[in-house]
Amino acid sequence: MRLSFFALLGGLLLCICLPAQSPQTGTESIFVRLSQYDPLEVLIETDIKQLRREKNDDQWQPAVFKVFRGDSIALQLDVLVTARGNMRRKTCQFPPVKIRFSPQNTEPDSLADTQELKLVSSCKNTALDEQWVQKEYLLYELYNLLTEQSFRVKKASIRFANPGKKAVMQSFSFLLESEKEMAARLNARPMKPKAVSFKGLDPASADRMSVFQYMIGNTDWSVRVRHNVKILYLLPEGPLVPIPYDFDYAALVGTDYSAPSPQLPIQSVQERYFMGLCRDDVEFQKVFDLFLSKKEAILKHCEQFPDLPKSVKKQMTNYIEEFYNIIKSPELVKRDIKNTCGKIR
Repeated sequence: MRLSFFALLGGLLLCICLPAQSPQTGTESIFVRLSQYDPLEVLIETDIKQLRREKNDDQWQPAVFKVFRGDSIALQLDVLVTARGNMRRKTCQFPPVKIRFSPQNTEPDSLADTQELKLVSSCKNTALDEQWVQKEYLLYELYNLLTEQSFRVKKASIRFANPGKKAVMQSFSFLLESEKEMAARLNARPMKPKAVSFKGLDPASADRMSVFQYMIGNTDWSVRVRHNVKILYLLPEGPLVPIPYDFDYAALVGTDYSAPSPQLPIQSVQERYFMGLCRDDVEFQKVFDLFLSKKEAILKHCEQFPDLPKSVKKQMTNYIEEFYNIIKSPELVKRDIKNTCGKIR
């Protein structure tokens, strides 16, 4: 039987309007589902002592994940949690965690870990630590302004507690979109861990990432050893696109544990050091033009960010303005970018 034009049109509109779905289940991914709550207020109940004690990755323990609207529970899920992050676990009173919303075992190459999210929260119960998390969240949003080839984030107020007890930790936090959900969103496939040449990356994407890292004052990344960089293979035939993450060592975050690598000729993370490849003037200008076109949006987003004091936002915008002064000056580009490009992979 032949379908009418209006039936086909209706089906097309339905497909367009449906929310993003988890590829393996045909239902909403947990990231999309949680993004619908604004504000997102969460209580995670688990054995806090065990979570703090566990030092190995992927040692999962049961937990209950509750989303609140006022005093009412809007969503309650049985989940698994585990501590994550080598450096943060060493320096934090409370470890960062991963949350697995689909506890069942799945095939290694399936898309089931779209239901596994990283949670970034204050590692010490102080206002300054919370401020660092707020600033790192803001940096993810700034990269979102430059490209959709980036991790989405969802801010939340998270409380941790032992079952039936008062919360032992509460802070500004954010959830990070899973790598495989990002890949599915971008019609791409994550590259399995193996050596990747910087020169093998899509030039425009690599330059955009490198200049962004330079703008925020971050040198804690490497394509060659896949440190704080994910690589996606865009379907059907490439190219390879780098996706940066983990910005807690950036100057714009300013954590007290951040420090530049000993191999770099800088003494502080507040000193910028360009770690991208060398390009000719035309190629450099292309990526600079992208950032210049986004300058107003970037500065406005910082200024209007509601969770930081005005003085802190002013410090951040001043640091970003310094970056724009550099890329608008051929002399400063030569001194600060061209003289260091291509030296670090």
